Amino acid sequence: MSNPSAPTIHSYFAAPQRRKRRPRLRCFVRAVATLSVAGLCALPAHAQNLCSGGANDGQACVTIDGCPGGACVVAQGICDGGSDDGLDCDCPGDTCVSMPACSTDALSGTCGGGLFSGECCDVDFNCSDGSPCAATRKVCLSGDLKGFSCLRDMHCNGAPCGVTGKVCGDGFACVDDQDCVVGNCTGPGVGPTPTGSPSTPTPSSTPAPFATPTSSPPTGTPGSATPTPPRCIGDCDGNGEVTVDNLLLMVNISLGNIALDQCLAGDADGDGEITVDEIISAVNVSLTSCA
Repeated sequence: MSNPSAPTIHSYFAAPQRRKRRPRLRCFVRAVATLSVAGLCALPAHAQNLCSGGANDGQACVTIDGCPGGACVVAQGICDGGSDDGLDCDCPGDTCVSMPACSTDALSGTCGGGLFSGECCDVDFNCSDGSPCAATRKVCLSGDLKGFSCLRDMHCNGAPCGVTGKVCGDGFACVDDQDCVVGNCTGPGVGPTPTGSPSTPTPSSTPAPFATPTSSPPTGTPGSATPTPPRCIGDCDGNGEVTVDNLLLMVNISLGNIALDQCLAGDADGDGEITVDEIISAVNVSLTSCA
């Protein structure tokens, strides 16, 4: 299903509204354009890592060996102060400059210095008001921004911001497996899951559109019609497959550009919104089959 008036992948990256979202969704939208989950959030060639938890918490690391009792995670940039306080930025310790342009994408710039000096970046993700782009290994530990980078609690909509001592298969810090695009969330951790964290849904809480009926099927006569099977997540138009148009539609709904009723099949848990996790699940379906 296509919506001609809906923003495209390219207009999404050109729109200031995307500053409302965090790096993981930006990485995901790039993956939608290529239908590739494996390369979803490719790390900079010279990614700077920081220890999350353990004896060397906050110190630079290359491998897990440098972080006894913790995890070695990719540093993320977060604006520290100003009107963009708490929003993501591409060049921790410096800014993104338009020239020289990125060698692999002429529309992108490069980090002028800092942890990712010379790496490709987006000039629209520089911090306003001259505020610094600070490196962090912390993430929101619960709430609707769980797993997203932060510097302090106020960046997490009322939830705590802290280190986890855990890392996904792609190098990003995480709280649990739900935060990981690649691999699982592994590591020693730094303590029990904080109070108030969302609990893992139980089968009884699975929403109706995607749930297996718990009641016995009605007795029917031979030849009677069988119930229509539930749609796969992301199959917005019910044609038995998840297309790029479906994925773009889900992204635009997630950004608030389009109403949810345009793709109810994208809201797998029935909470009234489409999340990054749901979009990632839809990508996986598009790469395999809608069975």
